[in-house]
Amino acid sequence: MLTFDRLLTRTSHVMSWVALVFLAFMMFAITIDVVARALSGRAVPGLFEMSEMSMAMVVFMGLGVTLLDDGHIRVTLVTDRLPKVIGRQCTAVGWVFAGLTFALLAWPATKEAVYSVSILEFRWGALQVPVWWAKVMVAVGLWFAVLQAFVHAALVARDRLPEQRRVNANAAH
Repeated sequence: MLTFDRLLTRTSHVMSWVALVFLAFMMFAITIDVVARALSGRAVPGLFEMSEMSMAMVVFMGLGVTLLDDGHIRVTLVTDRLPKVIGRQCTAVGWVFAGLTFALLAWPATKEAVYSVSILEFRWGALQVPVWWAKVMVAVGLWFAVLQAFVHAALVARDRLPEQRRVNANAAH
C-alpha cells in the first residue's frame, strides 16, 4: 500500500506542476488582456475562453497535492476528543465518504468527457476554442481524487500514514 501511495504522491506532484503551468498562463493571459483593453479598448480574442479552461485545470489538477498538504477543509472538533484509535477510524470513514463524493462528481464528468471527445467539442467565443481536452482532464483529476481518498482512508485506518503527512495533519490543528 505504501508503494502505491508513493506512486500517487509522485503523480500528484506532476499534476500540481500541470496546474501551476495553467495558473501561470492565466496570470499572464489576464494581464495581457487588461493591458490590451486599456490600450486598444478591445479584449484579446480567445484569452477569456482559455482562462476559463485554465481555471478548471488549476482546480482539478491541484486536488491531489491538496490532499498531500492536508489542505482540504475539515473539522476535527469531535475526532480530536475521541480516543486515538476511534478518532483515526472516524477520520478514515470520512475519507471514504470524500472518495464517494468525488466519485459522484467523477461519473457524470466522465460521461460528459466521453461525449465531448466524440464530437470534438469546442466553445464559441471570439474564437473557436476546443474544450474536449479540458473535460477529459477534469474527469481524470476527479478519478485520481477518488483513488487517492480511498488509499488515504486505508492508510489512516491502519495508522500507516507516511511521517511527513502526519506532521502536516498535526500542524493543521
